[in-house]
Amino acid sequence: MRTNSPPGTGPPLSPRPAGACASGPGGERARAGSASPRADAGGGASAASAEKMNYMPGTASLIQDIDKKHLVLLRDGRTLIGYLRSIDQFANLVLHQTVERIHVGKKYGDIPRGIFVVRGENVVLLGEIDLEKESDTPLQQVSIEEILEVQRVEQQTKQESDKLKMQALKERGLSVPRADTLDEY
Repeated sequence: MRTNSPPGTGPPLSPRPAGACASGPGGERARAGSASPRADAGGGASAASAEKMNYMPGTASLIQDIDKKHLVLLRDGRTLIGYLRSIDQFANLVLHQTVERIHVGKKYGDIPRGIFVVRGENVVLLGEIDLEKESDTPLQQVSIEEILEVQRVEQQTKQESDKLKMQALKERGLSVPRADTLDEY
């Protein structure tokens, strides 16, 4: 049985935080200024907390980095530098005015690559380049031909060193699987 009591004399109401939803007719949840009565249903973040959120989860947070210069390290060890032009939900990237930077010791060389599309699963690292500090590097820039020659010599030296290690292991009765028979992932 329901009794009519004067206003303010009924049971105490629990305080409602600012921006909280009130139940409307039929149990629907409604919010002032909300276009959809179901906007807050399902336990998701309310509009008030979404407005306070200064980041977006996942790759959507990179939208603010569009048209800025970035360095991308790929899974195969290559380094790309270019302007980020597009990104999708899989972290697939489109880089413009891209150069492939090759580092050997204290020297580096840039090979122009143009527009580069990078599949997201191959990205290991992505970072914005500070244009003011870009020229303050302890590395020496050399020509493409010179850096490719230095890289070839370094790879050849590494192969000879690996060959000597394999031979020493064989002499001791140990076997190491060859790199080309291993899965590269």
